[in-house]
Amino acid sequence: MKYKGFYVKITSDQNLERENKNGEIVKCNSFKIEVFADEYEEIEIDIFSAAEGFELMKNSFEEAVQFTKDYIDSEEKEYQRIIEEYSRKSE
Repeated sequence: MKYKGFYVKITSDQNLERENKNGEIVKCNSFKIEVFADEYEEIEIDIFSAAEGFELMKNSFEEAVQFTKDYIDSEEKEYQRIIEEYSRKSE
């Protein structure tokens, strides 16, 4: 998926461990989300997860996509800074 010039890879994950409100470690259905600066996935900018019952109400790809867009919106300036820094080092 491409969003705001970033390339995003969303992969289903079944055993992400999270701590629930009772302090117990639980295994969650989730998605691994990778954000790249390039379509060849050579310049990774960020990697994060979204779990059902935590960041996601239900374990659906559509909800993971929306969460990803919201997350990128909030981190866009930092991502641009990372890309600029990477570009300077590559020169």
